[in-house]
Amino acid sequence: MDQKDKILLTEIQKRFPLESAPYQSLARKLSISEEEVITRLNKLKKAGILRQIGAIFNPHALGYQTSLVAAAVPEEKFSQAADVINAFPGVSHNYLRNHFYNMWFTIAVPPNEPFEETLAELIKKAGVSRFLILPIKRIFHIAVVYDLNENHTEDNNIDFSFSDTDMKNFLVPDEKTISLVKLTQEDLPRVSRPFQEIARKIGLDEGEVLSWIKDSLNKGIIRRFAGLVRHTRAGVRGNIMVAWEVPEDQLEKVGKALAKEKKITHCYERKSYPEWPYNLYTMVHAQSPEEALIFIENKANELKISSYLPLETIKELKKTRLKLFW
Repeated sequence: MDQKDKILLTEIQKRFPLESAPYQSLARKLSISEEEVITRLNKLKKAGILRQIGAIFNPHALGYQTSLVAAAVPEEKFSQAADVINAFPGVSHNYLRNHFYNMWFTIAVPPNEPFEETLAELIKKAGVSRFLILPIKRIFHIAVVYDLNENHTEDNNIDFSFSDTDMKNFLVPDEKTISLVKLTQEDLPRVSRPFQEIARKIGLDEGEVLSWIKDSLNKGIIRRFAGLVRHTRAGVRGNIMVAWEVPEDQLEKVGKALAKEKKITHCYERKSYPEWPYNLYTMVHAQSPEEALIFIENKANELKISSYLPLETIKELKKTRLKLFW
């Protein structure tokens, strides 16, 4: 991966052009040809560095219920449990981490399906008896934009809470919306007029597709339309989730402070329990695990947080884009 690749990857994460000829627009910024942009993106995709380019949806806006789940899976059952959980289409991420709760996965359940019953059935089928449901209560920070030149994250902050009212006031999508969601969540075609290709598949014109994407961004249905990069393939080896126990009266202050850090891509308040008091979660990315752990320890000392768990990823069991309306 050369310097132009790094610039290109950073650019498509930050501001992918929502226009008729997006690759041509990128080519002008990099002073190369459109053909070279497409060739480079195809090579990065083949190498596994570029995951895809497309719409990143807010599932709650479309009626989905989501949560992080931490499961304690005995070693002898781990492989079978992972196969069962990974087979569920609403599970997009699943990791083996260094803790008693060793399997950590995200799950999304479609509108009008009972979340807890669906999860309980999946957990039972996987042969798991101990687990925690850790839904998001507040998002302090989402910044999956990683600057490959500067080796740090870029701001893409969101600050809001989920309430029961918010969960009920979701968009009830019609057939056209569902078709557009299905198509735009897939990898954008690497052709000169990619949005025109999408439009042809559902009998619309290019302008209608682009207008719908921009309108969905304005309404918060789409969080971003961008390129997604696999940090580990791009040389970012220190990827650690931290569960912090923060006093309630300091939670907002600490959450906002961590949200400003360049090495942190996600900062969420999640549900806690008497037996599991951790209420703030961050994803830390650095060039090595050692660098990440030093950063975490320094932040804990600076913010005077004595209770926290660095949960290092031992193995990536599943990592894919969440597909809505499967």
